[in-house]
Amino acid sequence: MQAVVYLVVVILSLSVIEGIFGIPSPRIRCPPGMLGMPAGKSRCSDGAPIVDCFADPCSRSACPGDKSATCVSNYCGECTALWYGADGNLANCNNTSSCPPDQPEVQCFADPCQGATCSAYPNATCAANYCGGCNTEWFTDSGKQVQCETTS
Repeated sequence: MQAVVYLVVVILSLSVIEGIFGIPSPRIRCPPGMLGMPAGKSRCSDGAPIVDCFADPCSRSACPGDKSATCVSNYCGECTALWYGADGNLANCNNTSSCPPDQPEVQCFADPCQGATCSAYPNATCAANYCGGCNTEWFTDSGKQVQCETTS
């Protein structure tokens, strides 16, 4: 009983200190299915048991497809890392495209470099660029990018 009273006093004290001094207290983001559950509950909303993990799932996970995503550890049934984008939805961690957000990667029927030539730099090498369209980029032997009128 004393432990419960002590815990209540600590929680209330932190709330008062936060309110008076504007000091933010740490917030915990709950994984889906766990929001609103009592802290001691031993099952998730889908009936899966809460499991103990040897390590925080987020400490061993990455989201290369969305560098700004936030990781939330999920202990429902297994130890998993859930990544959320800035919009609050699950992030697409498998998207490893290097295209900017305003020029999404497209699928082309054929390689844009197939049959293409660069008249201004006949020895330039073509590299396909699928960001925002079926584009070609041209490079000299030294790796310098050059502009040319592409013909096919």
